[in-house]
Amino acid sequence: MDNLRGPNIKKRPKCKNCEGKGLLKKGDKVVKCQRCKGTGLR
Repeated sequence: MDNLRGPNIKKRPKCKNCEGKGLLKKGDKVVKCQRCKGTGLR
């Protein structure tokens, strides 16, 4: 029994541009973050 926890999955860091939300507020509109394309992950 070499690995009980399954494959080694690295947690992807949050996007710094939108703080991991995936959305940005531009003026009065809410738009998808261009850096992470709305995923919230880098």
